Amino acid sequence: MENSSKPDDATIGPHLKAHYDFQFLSAALQFGLFDVLEKNPGTTREELAVRLGLAPQPTRILLLGCTAMGVLRKEGDGYYNTPYIQPLSALPDQPTATYLHRLYRAADWFCESLKENSNVGLQREIPGTAPTLYGRLAENPELESPFQTMMGAVSHLVGEEIAGEIDLSDYRYLLDVGGGAAMNAVHLARSWPDLEITIGDLPSVAPMANDKVAELGLGDRVRAVGLDAFHDDFPGGHDAVLFAHFLEIWSADRVRALLAKASRALPSGGGVFVVTPYQSDDETGPARSAYLSAYFQTVASGEGMVYTPQEYEQWFSEAGIDPVKRALVGPDTVVLCGRKR
Repeated sequence: MENSSKPDDATIGPHLKAHYDFQFLSAALQFGLFDVLEKNPGTTREELAVRLGLAPQPTRILLLGCTAMGVLRKEGDGYYNTPYIQPLSALPDQPTATYLHRLYRAADWFCESLKENSNVGLQREIPGTAPTLYGRLAENPELESPFQTMMGAVSHLVGEEIAGEIDLSDYRYLLDVGGGAAMNAVHLARSWPDLEITIGDLPSVAPMANDKVAELGLGDRVRAVGLDAFHDDFPGGHDAVLFAHFLEIWSADRVRALLAKASRALPSGGGVFVVTPYQSDDETGPARSAYLSAYFQTVASGEGMVYTPQEYEQWFSEAGIDPVKRALVGPDTVVLCGRKR
């Protein structure tokens, strides 16, 4: 009898092709493909070969890969950026490609990072002296902008769904800790027109968030301030705190400390909301929770991982916060809602 535990091609395939997916994306950025299509949607293969300075056959291969990945779509003879890639097309291509190359090389230090229990990939591949990726990005502004834009693109994919799962009807002043380039704040501000939001993030990030908010006409209700979440007191006067794609970066002890700080800063009845990648309570997946955990260990901080909802709910209780709701958003994001006792 054939071994039923043997993985089939559908299981193996995604793992074998991931390296090539990265190469297609990196090459497209370096040649400026997405920028050309952002400015000239519907450009044909022949026209793209001329614009990119490539021979016909390499152009065909590049377009085939990007279309198969889903970052381009083809209609008739013309090519178009898909919504997934459009946020990146506005960035200078070389800094984005440089960041992706460094990130890819850093991931190659996974084994050493596990052995040393430290983010060896960051230390070996990203220039600077800060102990985390975010500090080193602040030291390399040409890399920080593409990073924040990519993180904003990720948030945008599920932003409206997240806003639909977080009930802010009882709150007026929300603190968005680690809110980045304001993508979640923008969705929440649009969903709750009486809500005022303060984004607290690194001083190098806050100006980018304020520029985005001003561009969208929300500057009267949303503002970003410089905040070191571990060393600074949370700004006063808020009745709700949001941690969106932030807590999983850090160790369990730091997560507990941040939730306790949020609890101390809130009045009784204040809301605490966590948006985080999903890992099942039985710790068996999904696959993205494993990939991201490897990224946090090897590159981002050397201490974080994707935790389970059950762990967050336990940490809520320890901090004097009653868990009141958990909801899956998309295939691999979970929203956890709590209320301070």
